[in-house]
Amino acid sequence: MTDTLKLLAQTADDLTVISTLLQDTTVRVGDMAWLPAERRFVFVGNRFRWEQKRRLFRPKGERVRTAFSLIGVIGAKFSGFKLSDTETVLDLLSITTEAVGDDVAITLAFAGGAGIRLTAECIDATLSDLGDGWEALRRPDHTL
Repeated sequence: MTDTLKLLAQTADDLTVISTLLQDTTVRVGDMAWLPAERRFVFVGNRFRWEQKRRLFRPKGERVRTAFSLIGVIGAKFSGFKLSDTETVLDLLSITTEAVGDDVAITLAFAGGAGIRLTAECIDATLSDLGDGWEALRRPDHTL
């Protein structure tokens, strides 16, 4: 496993870095979980490696399986998709934060208007690549 990424976020600025790296990650609804008893939200998705330069043998870029976890989560609201539609694939656009009293609201925005709003005691997130990358079918396109 070369070039695997492992990051920890404990501030809004740290989470902005993780958000940038997770932009265009595809996540199957069945591969995300809100675990209230553990006060944890997790997902496993296919991250586009924006930090990798194009190479001759992978001109469209590459993806890697990645785990994202937030701990200290005390609430979750889902919009724009049904948790029961486990095969639905969402495309992550950004992760943002906002102070809400003594807590923090963490919003995951997905293409098409879907979103997840998590309420947490603090920012405590990890991102971990889970293996080697593979050639992407295409580069994400943000043009309209």
